[in-house]
Amino acid sequence: MRLPILLAALALAVSAGFLPAAAQAPAAPQPFSFVAFGDMPYCQPTRPQDCLGEAGRVAALMGQINQARPAFSIFVGDTKGGSDVCSDDKVLGPFAWMSLSAAPLIYTPGDNEWTDCWQDRGGRYDPLERLALIRARFFRDALSLGRRPLPLHRQADMHTAHRAFVENASWTHNDVVFATLHVVGSNNNRPTEPGERPEIVPPEGAMAEYEARNAANLEWLEGTFAEARRAGARAVVLATQADLFYVQRCGRGYDSGIRETRDAIGRAAAAFGRPVLLIHGDSHFWLQDKPYEAAPNVTRIMVPGAQDTRAVRVVVDPGAPEPFAFSLIGPEDRVAQPRC
Repeated sequence: MRLPILLAALALAVSAGFLPAAAQAPAAPQPFSFVAFGDMPYCQPTRPQDCLGEAGRVAALMGQINQARPAFSIFVGDTKGGSDVCSDDKVLGPFAWMSLSAAPLIYTPGDNEWTDCWQDRGGRYDPLERLALIRARFFRDALSLGRRPLPLHRQADMHTAHRAFVENASWTHNDVVFATLHVVGSNNNRPTEPGERPEIVPPEGAMAEYEARNAANLEWLEGTFAEARRAGARAVVLATQADLFYVQRCGRGYDSGIRETRDAIGRAAAAFGRPVLLIHGDSHFWLQDKPYEAAPNVTRIMVPGAQDTRAVRVVVDPGAPEPFAFSLIGPEDRVAQPRC
């Protein structure tokens, strides 16, 4: 058979689907969207009359998120305010409104759910007991929350040395690798170092808990980028609760409990070389920037929260040089301004 005829026959076979998938050129990954939000609902014990309204705002936001039809949503921690008592109904209550999500919902815990519960304002609960409760209720299997659960890779199922860390999850969507890291505010449950202000001295056992979880987080981070390289991923998205750059932005505060994570993300992203999106909450206002001078491929967003009951819709075009575009969903009557 002459070459032109052979090429024409091959083209016809491919278009008709007669050749196996491996012989066909892979389809370009399609654009998609997801939603990120956190730090809500916040209710002040001094104004219990507002609690029902705050819960209603979050339920209404869930309706707007459902209307946006994201592939999935990520909730970056703090399911209640820091001044809210850490009772079972407060800690476990968000399971109900998270179940309103039509799309899969992936949750990573915040400090208000467990780390800060030893304080008077939190009701003087044992933080480690609260964390165990959260793990047992929200992370019972390798599925996300929401009405259409998404299968996830959980660190607990993949690393025998880290079986406790069921909350660290990863998944891939349209050539983009996603991962959650359990890094929280209040110095990540680590006692502050001498000279750091304000001083944080959590209950006995906090340092050991921090060291174990920090080691697991760093290993999970390394494994996430290793998988992204192995799979030829076009981008990586990381989600955590803590504001990793508060000290750099405000020139004060503490960061001994998050410094290793922040630096490790910068190194891993620089070595990866492709787009990386870092998502977090904790400081309660919308922010988008490029926080790493040595890793300009990293885009960081901080979601609104507390009184600013909005979510961030992220449109991802995996094939674009700058694949992430952002817009806000929700009421604009209480938009928070940047602050320290």
